[in-house]
Parts: sequence; structure tokens; C-alpha cells
Amino acid sequence: MEFLIRRTDGEWFDGVDRDKTLRPNSFGSKVIKGWGDHRIEVQGVEVSFSYEDPGWQIVFEGPIEATMARQIVQEIAGNITAATGQGSRIVEM
Repeated sequence: MEFLIRRTDGEWFDGVDRDKTLRPNSFGSKVIKGWGDHRIEVQGVEVSFSYEDPGWQIVFEGPIEATMARQIVQEIAGNITAATGQGSRIVEM
């Protein structure tokens, strides 16, 4: 599954602390090493982040329920908005 978190009130998100912001609130996660701009593991699934024009591209690199993936991405988008004060929207790819 793949998503894009886009900014709704500008082009690029400012001031995102990747280790704190790019993780869900209600699921246990940990930062792991690997390709991309940031990478975490959630529920045994690796999740990669690439800061692309026009936002954060998020790829789940293993089997995960669609509803769980959507919830994780919604929580991360909420964290980005809370941390930066910049609006966001999710595009499912």
C-alpha cells in the first residue's frame, strides 16, 4: 500500500522532526535503518518515507490490513499538522 501526505496550504512541510512526527500514536513503532528518507516498523511491517514533491510518500512494504494502514497514515498526517501548523491531506495511491 502506498500513500502521499500533501500539504494543503503550501508546497513543502516545514520543520518535521522525523523521529517524533513520522510515527503513529496508537500503534507501537520503532525507527529502523534502510533506504528512503525515514523508515519505521509497525506491527512487523516496514514502512518507508520519501520526502517527494509534493509531500511525504509512505510505502508499506509488507502485508497489512488496508484499514490499519489508513489509520496509521491518518495519525502521521495529524502529527505533521500538529508539529508544523500546516494543513495536510492524504492521497491513496
